[in-house]
Amino acid sequence: MPLAALLLVLGAAVCHSAWNLLVKTDARRLEIQSGALVVGVVLCSPALLIHPLTEVSRSAWAAILLSGGFETAYVFALTAAYGAGDLSLVYPVARGTPPLLVVPLAVVLLGERPSAQGLAGIGLVVVGIYASHAGLVGGRPATRANGRALGLALLTGVFTAGYSLVNKLGVGLVPVPLYAFLVFGVDAALIHLVRWVRGGLTPPLGRDAPRGRTVAVGVLMMAAYLAVLAAMTMAPVSYVVAAREVSVVVTAALGALILHEPHSAARIAGAAVIFAGLVVIALAH
Repeated sequence: MPLAALLLVLGAAVCHSAWNLLVKTDARRLEIQSGALVVGVVLCSPALLIHPLTEVSRSAWAAILLSGGFETAYVFALTAAYGAGDLSLVYPVARGTPPLLVVPLAVVLLGERPSAQGLAGIGLVVVGIYASHAGLVGGRPATRANGRALGLALLTGVFTAGYSLVNKLGVGLVPVPLYAFLVFGVDAALIHLVRWVRGGLTPPLGRDAPRGRTVAVGVLMMAAYLAVLAAMTMAPVSYVVAAREVSVVVTAALGALILHEPHSAARIAGAAVIFAGLVVIALAH
């Protein structure tokens, strides 16, 4: 995996962990995320000055709409999961599920052929994530934890795998800034439409909205998204999706420092295994 792609993925992991922490610690989760998507659209709008919409082919529009649909479902699933369970339960499962799905699907659908070394690194990352998860929930088996939160976290991971695979195709058809602008636009429009149908729509940055937190989440969300899309243009999606899950370790650290969650031997061991997996992926071809 190229060093530039790995650095982009690690930066994305930090941004992703930070915005998830901001969303989890506020009761207005859906409002913040829907407003943040609007912020992201505004941030990427200058892409239209460089890349006109005439550059977007029909197949590219299909990828954009499909990715926007997956990401809309992801936002609702993640919001519900955070409403049902703790960050320490939801985040590791939501982030640990995609590599299990993306790797075989990338082989079958995209024709990727990860090397034996790459597969070993991916395996280490997945093992480390679930070792961390065991420590994060106090050593209890996942089946004894909040079942609804666990199910929603798994569903979030499924949607993440879906949009990750579509995005790998999309960045080959559309320049990254324009692709991000259009996908976020579709996502924002769909979420606001659902909120309007439900009767809970409010202005994204209205007087009563959490403006500062919404803007911060929007900036972090778009930074993470652009970094991952750029990495996908340099490396196989199976490597990118696995490497970005180092965010589980970052989130654990943030949870300990900010939310004062307890440390555990499993968490420390899991972090070490994830780091080892990243090193193996970085050296893989």
